[in-house]
Amino acid sequence: MPETPALLGMPEVPRPSGSASGPLSVVLAFPPLVELSFGRYFPSLAVLGGFLSSRGITSHQWDLNEEFALHLLEPDHLRAAGEGRPTGIEGDFLEEMSAVAGRWLQDNRGQLFDAKGRHDFASVTGPAYLLTALARPYLIDPEPEWLADPELLDSPRTLVYRTYYERLDLAARIPKDAALFGVSLPMGPQLVPGLLLAREVKRVRPDVRVVLGGPTVSLMDEELLTTLLSTHRQIDAVSRYDGELPLAALCGQVAPGGTWQPTAVPGVSALTEEHGVVHAAPGPGLHPNVLPHAEYDPALLGRLADAELGIVQARGCYWGKCDYCDFVEQYDGSPAYRGRSVKSFVAEIEHQVVTHGARQFELITESIPPAFSRRFSQEVLDRGLDISWSSFAMVDRRFDAETLELMAKAGCSFLVIGMETTNTRVLKLVHKSADREENLRFIRDAHRAGVNLRINLIPDLPSTTLPEALEALDDIAKIADSVESFSIFPFEATRSSEVGRNPEKFGLVVAENASGLANQAQYALNHLGNIDPAMTDEERSRVHRLYHDFAIRHGSGHMREAGPEFLSELPGQDERMRLARDYLDILPRGRELLVTHVVRRERTVLPAAVASGLAPWLGGADFSPREVAVVFGDAPARQVLAALIESRLLTAAGVGALVA
Repeated sequence: MPETPALLGMPEVPRPSGSASGPLSVVLAFPPLVELSFGRYFPSLAVLGGFLSSRGITSHQWDLNEEFALHLLEPDHLRAAGEGRPTGIEGDFLEEMSAVAGRWLQDNRGQLFDAKGRHDFASVTGPAYLLTALARPYLIDPEPEWLADPELLDSPRTLVYRTYYERLDLAARIPKDAALFGVSLPMGPQLVPGLLLAREVKRVRPDVRVVLGGPTVSLMDEELLTTLLSTHRQIDAVSRYDGELPLAALCGQVAPGGTWQPTAVPGVSALTEEHGVVHAAPGPGLHPNVLPHAEYDPALLGRLADAELGIVQARGCYWGKCDYCDFVEQYDGSPAYRGRSVKSFVAEIEHQVVTHGARQFELITESIPPAFSRRFSQEVLDRGLDISWSSFAMVDRRFDAETLELMAKAGCSFLVIGMETTNTRVLKLVHKSADREENLRFIRDAHRAGVNLRINLIPDLPSTTLPEALEALDDIAKIADSVESFSIFPFEATRSSEVGRNPEKFGLVVAENASGLANQAQYALNHLGNIDPAMTDEERSRVHRLYHDFAIRHGSGHMREAGPEFLSELPGQDERMRLARDYLDILPRGRELLVTHVVRRERTVLPAAVASGLAPWLGGADFSPREVAVVFGDAPARQVLAALIESRLLTAAGVGALVA
């Protein structure tokens, strides 16, 4: 029998109920923009919905981020994007990837959907990443002025969101019995769209209480939070840190007969008439073992191809020592780490398999512990569960070859590894668990075991010099064939991390006006401006470029498999071939052509003479080397064709489109 909050020494939350005026319900909304979550079901809504349901509260889950993706794919928007005119954004975007996406998707939009019309937006093969590129111009990672000046919500930058919300018809969509509207904000770029959503909700339903929650507000310091609540009166309360108990308590206050006193709830901030903005100290959150099963909405799942369900494995990080990480700051008032038992975890997986027929799962954790991995994998095998799963993980010596082999047998499809670098000095400085040798050992063992790795790299961790960054890249290049993909992130110092609190320990000089704002964190409000004298700006730019080029060359194998068999050598004089037009965006740039390969994510500039000579075949007509020689001459024709083959722009005649 599950433990109750009372048994854990936590306050029992009143269970709101209906009345003669009707039942109580809550809307839980996930607003734009989390462009990397298109095609995925972010689990925060399902976890909160499951908890509210266990308290007798009906919730309606709205994935407005996913619906925003559909908004971007409408023909008028694709046309404007392809012309380099993102909605409300100044500047010429004609050569940007957002414009490439707009042009290519006008003719190939259907390739982002499967045969049943379900969203294939999260696919790692083919052109799904173009949807992310299409959305990128609308990303607003707000500076403090967005909190202090409500008029910025009506600036041209927000036009795309305002237009989108108007078309949602919230007046008709919000259930009549809804008394509370919860907005989940895991990422910084959701804050401005979230404020706009709250304003629109209040405009059409002023009786509904609007509550913000999630890491974006949990990591916000109290001064900024005070500014937000004082300025944006459409927000009735902010719930910080663990959201289940505070949200249920606020539901009790909006239930018939309840009294709205949000600052009486631990972990809630709100504007009061008597004392201005009050920040209630957080209380302890629930242990994951006592959380009810996440409640995934079948309608939201049904629109996704290969839907993956998230299952909470832990809150906090079992290591918790990496000095540049601030994820561990999200659970104030609770123990630093709360790990779930294998029995409870597998019970939820089995529930989701039975309820939804699910087979793909993501472990919701900062980093899966090796001991849990072993016990979980063995339990999956013992129960004969036919599932695949993925997780974040860190390189840890306890992930030995035997453990990795067991994980592969139990359905581990891939691990996302925050390796960052192979430089032992830098790794020790920021208190990572592994050194160079351990990182390389782990990659080799995982590859032999059949565990796919998606490795995150930060080439300029604090104090990293140019030679150290290049040496680490050389290390990684030698084992690239053992890795599925690489993601490159510039280093960012965040205020809420140990690096942000004590930058001098890591060789950083605080400089609030320094170039380079929020990067991987996508949360400018938490960014600490600084200078790292270990590299010059030019050296750092060079390192970032080299690492990004490396990731494209060595980390896109799973994407390249989606393409045709490109020519690898010059064909015979009369053999037919063609430009791989179905995979290319061809943009005139003066007399030159800028050619973007949409699967390989690579660009080639065809000089004016080459562009002119190839003109008869740019539309996809087939040709032979002999015909090219007639235009260019024998020797120049061989050079042109060799360059096209090197750039993977030619394929045999008759090869079909990306998806038949």
